[in-house]
Amino acid sequence: MAKHAPPSCAAGSFTLYIRHHFFAIPSFFIASALLVPRPTVHQQFAADAFDRRIVALIALGPGISAIVLTAVSGRGAVAMWGYPLWLFLGLWIVMATAPELTAERVNRVVAAWAFVFVVCAIAFVVNYSVLPLIDHRYRAVFYPGDTLAAALTQRFHDATGQKLSYVIGSMWDGGNLAHYSADQPHVLIDGQPRRSPWIDLNDLRAKGAIVVWTESDDKVLPPKFAAIASGAEMGKPFELPPRRGFGTTHVGWAILKQQVN
Repeated sequence: MAKHAPPSCAAGSFTLYIRHHFFAIPSFFIASALLVPRPTVHQQFAADAFDRRIVALIALGPGISAIVLTAVSGRGAVAMWGYPLWLFLGLWIVMATAPELTAERVNRVVAAWAFVFVVCAIAFVVNYSVLPLIDHRYRAVFYPGDTLAAALTQRFHDATGQKLSYVIGSMWDGGNLAHYSADQPHVLIDGQPRRSPWIDLNDLRAKGAIVVWTESDDKVLPPKFAAIASGAEMGKPFELPPRRGFGTTHVGWAILKQQVN
């Protein structure tokens, strides 16, 4: 998996700003049917000025706050974090424009929505079926979580003769293994008990665990797992192809066998 340096404070803020507003473009396109042609008659809402300010706050405040926090902290922008920040944008647009909703105007809104829906559906298919054959870009949806889970669950069974009850790994690697494994093990996230306070470490040691990592040398147990998985027996690294497209996932793993007191 390719690593990327975190963007600078300014770059991260700018990226978040652009991405958030890019994802809002379809909403503005649909809403444009409320303004074109320019309405001459406006609806009268029961909401007073205070109510409109509240709606404006919940519609615009989260996105603006995220942009400011990114600028201050320098934290890299993650596009999908922006989606839920604009849930009330549609309500705000309707309250701000308040056009008379004639049958003709509603038909234009529906037509604009249908157009956006079809374009997004086509873009989704192209992004996950066509572009992977061209751009060779890593896509998390193609991560081979199912084959990873099957391979490591079977290795644990073969080595211990026991059900796999615990996984020690990152939220991504461990989470995929736990989700797809038929044993449905618990995940000790990043090997840190404070990240998974619901896990009984004594039970983990009694039942054993499998350690998995894909982001560092697959022949060396990552230092962050060394404390909790001291004495784990290293397994032979292996590679997995993605569900689709190109690239390879290099898997390092080890087994922490049951510790009998």
